[in-house]
Amino acid sequence: MFKLIVLAVLAVASADAFWSACSDNPGNAPSNVVSASCSGNLCTVQRGELLIADATHTFTAAHTRLDVRVTAFILGIPVNLPQSPPDDDACNSMYRGGSLVGCPTVPNAVHVWRINFFIPTTYPTFSNTRVRFELSSGGANVLCTDVMATLL
Repeated sequence: MFKLIVLAVLAVASADAFWSACSDNPGNAPSNVVSASCSGNLCTVQRGELLIADATHTFTAAHTRLDVRVTAFILGIPVNLPQSPPDDDACNSMYRGGSLVGCPTVPNAVHVWRINFFIPTTYPTFSNTRVRFELSSGGANVLCTDVMATLL
């Protein structure tokens, strides 16, 4: 019963949140995403600054590398926002129990991916745009979340 109540509260809380499950891959959504740059239903980030967010997820398998892909959908057109090392591999910022543990991930254990996303000043500004954060292992998507963002 307690689990059912918690799930209901999470569903209601995320209904008006800045993040959501990816519509084409809802089974790989994190259970929660938090960031000081985000509130209500939008994240606001400044170019030349670092976006820090924590995505909580329980992986179903062990992964030794987790490739990061960030895509902004500007006017519906997907624009890849490339990541530089070490931020191109989420294993470099994977936490479990509050400690940096890296990879391999432990199946059925709660992990927190600390997203450290530097926003170059060369990126275009955009307002109220969907930005997708994905992790893949061996080409297979293992985590996917969309956030609504404004880039100043």
